[in-house]
Amino acid sequence: MICARCDKPILPGQGTTLALDSPSAGGADVTVHAELCNMPGHQTAPDLTGSQLFAEQLRAAADRVSRYAP
Repeated sequence: MICARCDKPILPGQGTTLALDSPSAGGADVTVHAELCNMPGHQTAPDLTGSQLFAEQLRAAADRVSRYAP
């Protein structure tokens, strides 16, 4: 079996099955490691668009220049 949390194999005796309830559909049973495993990182926000990247670069350049330089 494959762990639903970390996507790594589960050896016999290492897994536990959890029932997930869903308000809009039937529930599902997932198998995870009995000991808490590390969940891989995942993106939670979209990447910046070209104009947003350009604005960030302009702000960074403005921050590097001192207003009080002679």
